[in-house]
Amino acid sequence: MRFRYAIFDMDGTLLDSIPYWDRLVPQFLRECGVEAGDDVNGRMASLPLNECGAWLKEQFSLPQAPEEIVEVLYQRIGKYYREDILPRPGVKEWLKVLQEKGVRMCVATASSAELGRAAMERCGLMPYLDFLVDCGMVGAGKESPAVYLLAAEKFGAKAEECAVVEDSGFALKTAKKAGFFTIGVYEKTEVDQERVRRYSDWYLGEGDLQ
Repeated sequence: MRFRYAIFDMDGTLLDSIPYWDRLVPQFLRECGVEAGDDVNGRMASLPLNECGAWLKEQFSLPQAPEEIVEVLYQRIGKYYREDILPRPGVKEWLKVLQEKGVRMCVATASSAELGRAAMERCGLMPYLDFLVDCGMVGAGKESPAVYLLAAEKFGAKAEECAVVEDSGFALKTAKKAGFFTIGVYEKTEVDQERVRRYSDWYLGEGDLQ
C-alpha cells in the first residue's frame, strides 16, 4: 500500500447522503418564503454545518438567528442519519479490505462527526474506523487542510503517510497541496469530474467500489 492511514470524507464518499443534503436547505428556505436558485447548495459546499446559519441569514435576510437556523437544519438532517442514510455500494467491503491490509482509517467531514457516528454505527461501519473529526472542530471548512491535519495528528502520522479519500474536486486540491496522497471517488452529483481526476493520485470511477 502507498499509505498507512486513510482519512475518508463522509458525505458522498462513504455514505449515500448527498440527496438528503441537496433537498435540506431549499426545503427550509421555501418554508421561509424564499425561492433560492438552483446553485444554493453549490454555493454552500465548502461551509461546515455550523457556519450555514450565518451565511443563510445574510444571503436571504432571514428573521431567525443563525443558531436557530443551524438547529433546525441539524435536527432535520440528524433524523436522516439516524434512520435512513445508507453506505454507498461497496463501501463496507472496501473498508474491510483496507483493514485487512493494516490500514488505519477515520472520517473527516464538513458536516458533523456526531451525526456521522449515528449512521456509521447503524450501518456497521464503526468497527473499521478509529475516530471521526469534523470541520467544526478546527473552525475551517475544506478550503483549508486543517481538518485533515487534525486527523493525521490524531493518528500520530505525517501527511505523506495518509491518503485523503474525497468525492469533491476542491477538497482533493486542498489535501494534495498539503502533501497528502489523494484518492478521488466518483459521485454522480459532482459535476466537475475532470477536477476530481486532476487532483487524485488514484481515481475510482463509477462502479469501481462495487
